[in-house]
Amino acid sequence: MKRLLAVLALLVTPVLVIPVLPAEAASSPEGYMNDVASHLGDPGVWVDPDVGELSSSEVASLDAAAKSAAAPIRIAVIPADKIKNGEYSPLAWEGEEIADQLYDRVGVEGVYAVLVDASSQSYGRGFHAVQRADHGPTYHVGDAVDAAVDCCAPNYERMLERFIQRAQVIDKPWYIDIAPYAGGLAGLFGLWWGVVTLGARRARRSDEKAHLTITRPMLNEEIIALSQQVSALPTTNEPQQAKISKDVLDTVEKARQRLDSAKGDPDVEAVTTLLGSARYGLVCIDAVRAGQPIPKPTAPCFFDPRHGPSTAEVEWAPFEGSVRKVDVCTACKQRAEAGEEPQVRMVKLWQQPRPYWSFGEEMGAYIDGYWSQGDGRRWWFPDEDARRAGDRMRARWAGRRAGSRFGRWRSDVGESVSSWASSSSSSSSDDDSDGWSSGSSGSSWSSRTQSSGGGSSPRSSRRSGGSRGF
Repeated sequence: MKRLLAVLALLVTPVLVIPVLPAEAASSPEGYMNDVASHLGDPGVWVDPDVGELSSSEVASLDAAAKSAAAPIRIAVIPADKIKNGEYSPLAWEGEEIADQLYDRVGVEGVYAVLVDASSQSYGRGFHAVQRADHGPTYHVGDAVDAAVDCCAPNYERMLERFIQRAQVIDKPWYIDIAPYAGGLAGLFGLWWGVVTLGARRARRSDEKAHLTITRPMLNEEIIALSQQVSALPTTNEPQQAKISKDVLDTVEKARQRLDSAKGDPDVEAVTTLLGSARYGLVCIDAVRAGQPIPKPTAPCFFDPRHGPSTAEVEWAPFEGSVRKVDVCTACKQRAEAGEEPQVRMVKLWQQPRPYWSFGEEMGAYIDGYWSQGDGRRWWFPDEDARRAGDRMRARWAGRRAGSRFGRWRSDVGESVSSWASSSSSSSSDDDSDGWSSGSSGSSWSSRTQSSGGGSSPRSSRRSGGSRGF
């Protein structure tokens, strides 16, 4: 009887049926990534059994390659559906953050890559990798992602092979790679500099040699005339006069020796400076004889430096020129007051003799020497055309130098770069709108500055990374 009552109770009591959910539905993306991390405690490759794109032999070969790599590489190949919160939901993480989630759970510095398997990019298929390390070398992880997708997608085996090869290459500083080439370029640059410098010197020497051909006879004539003038001075026992006379003789002799060894404009300028000093010495001798104080040095007579230091200033206008004030000697002042033409130093360079200042380039050193005070200061030369001709000559010489040529080239390059930058700035915003994340650019930047949780260890510094859909 009791057995019958028990059977009747079972028939009356309602049965509660508990459905058995599949493992995929019960597992969240965070829990699934914990399971993936448990398979990658050591470097290597782990492939989810639900991914059918790789055979067991291919997985074994890739795992061996990752384990033997110079960098600690961990790679997971997982289905996109397992890191979604629902069938039609997006991936729980994007870009490099997917690889960072694996790193967070393993907690060991190194290279982490996740190949997400799906039918297309729109369903989540992509390759994401990152290197996390506070110390040690930086590897070409971002370039490795690009190389793997560009060369081999969607072939998983070839993609991973290419990634492992590239991701263990150290990203050396740029100057180490270009050092051998930089040495060669430096040698070529030094050779160019030497050739240009030698050419500039030869061109200047050629110009100065032509100038010396004109000025040497003139200066030789002036030295002879001045030597005769000094030799004609009467002997005297007056100490100051005798000392000045000796100094003048020594100055004329120095000018003669400098002219004998002259090779260019600096020598011509030195000779005329000495001759100007000697003529000033003669004026000082005359002042001592007359019992007058020694006068201050003045600029030479503009019309002819052979006249000696100037003593007055007159207004004068050259043919078809404007009126100007010029320093002249006493005799030239008297001629100007009498309405007579000045006695000008004439130079016959070609056929018709012309005033010496009209040959601004050929007579530049001659003028500079006479109008030099011998201590770095100069008197103002009143003819503007002569000054401009001398400035053009010196500018031409300076422009031939290697430093000047290199400076012009650098300036031209700078202007070209600035022009290119300004013309391309308007299109930079268009370039940033690319929908694919490549290398270390794109939307994956946000994943470097925040963590979505899942791991307890603080993140090491990001050294390199990349994310590509395909």
